[in-house]
Amino acid sequence: IETGGVYVSSAAIGKFEGRPVDQLVLQFQINGGNAWAQGIAYGLRDSESGELRLVSLEISNMDAMLSGKPSSVAVPRLTSLIPTDVE
Repeated sequence: IETGGVYVSSAAIGKFEGRPVDQLVLQFQINGGNAWAQGIAYGLRDSESGELRLVSLEISNMDAMLSGKPSSVAVPRLTSLIPTDVE
């Protein structure tokens, strides 16, 4: 397996729970032999703490990509960017 590179990326500044965040989206390709797969990753970076969270990840092999049926990879649900273990 080798990386095919990032071919689309986008970033925007927004808010989550009233806190400033940077929104990041990457589309990338993974190559392996005669096959390839496409991935889309979406993340948030807390502008104050610098913490980065993966919000969603979709991976599609070439057959699924061509038929428009990507698979979502389970990631922990984003409930808060505010640390809960700090008093």
